[in-house]
Amino acid sequence: MILHQTDNDDLAQNFFHRDYHDRGMLKWGGFYLSDHTSALAKMHAAEQVEQPLPEQTAAVVSERLAAAWRSQQPVHLQLNVVDDNQTIQLLDGVIAGVFDDQIICQLPTGKCQSVALAAIRCVVSPKNVH
Repeated sequence: MILHQTDNDDLAQNFFHRDYHDRGMLKWGGFYLSDHTSALAKMHAAEQVEQPLPEQTAAVVSERLAAAWRSQQPVHLQLNVVDDNQTIQLLDGVIAGVFDDQIICQLPTGKCQSVALAAIRCVVSPKNVH
């Protein structure tokens, strides 16, 4: 293509009016950085945080924990503890035993974690969570 310099902008005006078709935002779609897309993914994951279930009484919590321990069924616990992001801590596992005012929960990884009974907000079956 040979460009000729003219005194006026007729050539440029004609090019933009007749020949050039701007694709708008389509051309910018490929410019997202991986950092930006991963930040968006984290933001969307944070929006999917589990909402607190209604708090159960100590009697209901004890009854459900005892039933889960007898049947060796997994439980989903919401704790009255929040993490650094102000979200309720969750615990999934099988009740392995009781020690004083603590329960021992075997996590899916095989590790055991003790939890104070007073720290448990709600006990549900994992299939009833969502």
